[in-house]
Amino acid sequence: MLVKTPAIKLGVEVRKVETRDGKLVLSGVATAMPCTVEIDGPELLSLATRMLRPAVIGIVLRALFSRRNKAT
Repeated sequence: MLVKTPAIKLGVEVRKVETRDGKLVLSGVATAMPCTVEIDGPELLSLATRMLRPAVIGIVLRALFSRRNKAT
């Protein structure tokens, strides 16, 4: 995943997903720095509804069935 800001671009790798205190917690590494993203209920609902668009669903389906994801 790539996070872009006006100042910097960070390669982010999510290594762990869990729930804690009613939040979705994504832990991983941003470039060389450990990082955590915490998403609460209302934010998660807003994000999910924004992602339920045909273009995003198409990307997910293509990723699920791409050759790159199949074990060799």
